[in-house]
Amino acid sequence: MATILVVDDEPDIRALVQLNLELDGHRVITAANGAEALELIADEVPDVMLLDLMMPEVDGWTVLETIKAASNLDVNRIPVLMLTANDAADARVRGGIEGAIRFLTKPFSPSSLRDEVRAALGGDPEPTKRRKTQQAALEQLARIEKGSDSQDAGSARPHLTRLEHRPVAATEPKQLVAAREKLSTLTDKQRELLDRLAEATSVSDAAIDLGVSRSNVYASLRRISRKLGVPSVPELLGLVRDRTLAPGDVGNR
Repeated sequence: MATILVVDDEPDIRALVQLNLELDGHRVITAANGAEALELIADEVPDVMLLDLMMPEVDGWTVLETIKAASNLDVNRIPVLMLTANDAADARVRGGIEGAIRFLTKPFSPSSLRDEVRAALGGDPEPTKRRKTQQAALEQLARIEKGSDSQDAGSARPHLTRLEHRPVAATEPKQLVAAREKLSTLTDKQRELLDRLAEATSVSDAAIDLGVSRSNVYASLRRISRKLGVPSVPELLGLVRDRTLAPGDVGNR
C-alpha cells in the first residue's frame, strides 16, 4: 500500500491516525512538528502527507509552503491533506491556494479519515488535483469578496480580513526591519504589484487592474514573501495595506 506521513504535535492524534491507516494496510510514519517532518521528507518522500496546521515553531503553513516551493518534483508533488481543528472558510481557502488538495477537520471519524486518504491517493495526479483545488479556492474567495458565500453570508468582510490582512504585530520587529531592507531586491513588477495591492480593495481588483489572474497574483506574493522573509502571504498583505512595507518609497531612501 502507500507510505503516509502524519504530522501533528498531539501524540493521541498521531496514534489514532496511525492505527486506522495501518488497518487499511498502509505504512505510516509520524512527525511531532514541522521541522521533524521536513527532515523526514529529505530522507524519504511519502505518498501522502496528513498535515496539522497549528504547531509550535514550524507550523503546517510553513511546511506546506516549503514543499510546494521545492525544486525536487517528488517533494513538490506530495499530496497534502490538511488535518486541523480550524474549519473556518479562510483556512480552507488559504490551504487550497497554497497547494493542499484535501481538508479534514478535527474531530474526525475513522471512516472519514480513510475516505480522505483514499481520495488523496487515487484519481488524477497531484498537480492536476492541486490546480482544481486552487481554482475552487479562488472561486470561493471571489464569493466571499462579493458576500455571496453561504458559509460567510452577512460577514464576508471579517472573513476576508482574516485571510488577507493579519495584524502587523504577527510579524516580529526584527523580521519587519529585515523585510524593509530587502525591498530594494524586488523587481519593478513585484513592487508595482505591492503598490497596487496597497490601494486595491481586494486581490481580485488588483488582479483585474494588472491584467493577470488571481492565481498569478498569489503565486507572485508567495515568491515575494519568501524573498522578504515574511512568514506568510496574508501577513505580507497586511503589512503592505497598512503601509508598514511601502515599496514605492525604496527609490527615495
